[in-house]
Amino acid sequence: MQSVRIGLIGVGGICAAVHYPGLSLIPDVEVAGICEPNDALRAQRQQEWGIAHVYADSETFFHEVKPDAVVIATPNKFHRELILEALANGCHVLCEKPLGLDYAETVQIYNAAKAAGVVHMMAFTYRFVPGMNFLRHLVQSGELGEIRHARFQRLQDWGPFAIGWRQYKEMAGSGELGDMGIHRLDFAQDLLGPIVAVCGAVRQWEERTRTHDGQTVPRQDVEDWVAWLADFESGATGVFEMGKLTKGYGPDGGHDLAEINGSKASAVYRLHTPHEVSFAKAGRGEVYQTIPVPEEFLKRPGSPRTPGEGDPVRAFRYDQAWEFASAIREGRDAVPSFYDGMRAQAVADAILESAGERRWVDVPR
Repeated sequence: MQSVRIGLIGVGGICAAVHYPGLSLIPDVEVAGICEPNDALRAQRQQEWGIAHVYADSETFFHEVKPDAVVIATPNKFHRELILEALANGCHVLCEKPLGLDYAETVQIYNAAKAAGVVHMMAFTYRFVPGMNFLRHLVQSGELGEIRHARFQRLQDWGPFAIGWRQYKEMAGSGELGDMGIHRLDFAQDLLGPIVAVCGAVRQWEERTRTHDGQTVPRQDVEDWVAWLADFESGATGVFEMGKLTKGYGPDGGHDLAEINGSKASAVYRLHTPHEVSFAKAGRGEVYQTIPVPEEFLKRPGSPRTPGEGDPVRAFRYDQAWEFASAIREGRDAVPSFYDGMRAQAVADAILESAGERRWVDVPR
């Protein structure tokens, strides 16, 4: 296999949980260096991962490491400048969601990546859930018939304490919409096609001025909760709801659900049971039955991980790294790409506009 040298920019929780372990599974992929401005975290990761080349600033990182590709997992505010710097250095880029702070930013980023001719990929990890792989098959194969209605929920209860940079518009762009909602926008459009109009609402319930250890921080200025109705180009209708102060039904006190209702049948995916879906034929009296995800949908073809090993709610995410490395080696587009990040942000901006003006808003084509 072609050897690929990948650098990590931003080595916080998501990098440690998803990106580093995913890349570490792939033969002939080297984590060539890390870039992290936080001195303590940088030293911690260097010790944990045994990486020799660590840097506090991106300019020195690119000059010294000269990676083939980078994974960017920083606060959202820094995505654009780091992506443009990576492109200027000829690097392929995998970026955490959302791609940018607003739609205009994502258009600039996508156009720059396309012009650079490199592989560009979004970290929309839910594309890789086994249950989602099977749900996509059921939709695309026609097993569900004409799709009429879909429901998407991500409900969690994070409590009233501060959650760091994610609670500030300047750093994050938006709150729950940009954090959890953007994932659902992506996989909803992957499943059902483009969203053309939305009607949204947002709420902020907590100020989040206290940390868990009692420190005082500035007041949150983004939404805790967001919901919207969506019209798909196909004629289907979608109902979406996301919240960080909304208890769910899963074993961890939250839940993630995607429910698709078609003219022939309905199917439901739930994150806490990623290796199964619920399926029911259409019609009165037909009830949901639990069915296991067939083996061919448990992981991406060629992925080096073993289904069933590790935490099932986390391990599927390692296939994201496999897709990125495979796209680089094969000289093809990665899926999902910055285009998908841009299209999701177009819908997200329309939702915020709709909520602010209390009306339906068309999504830019």
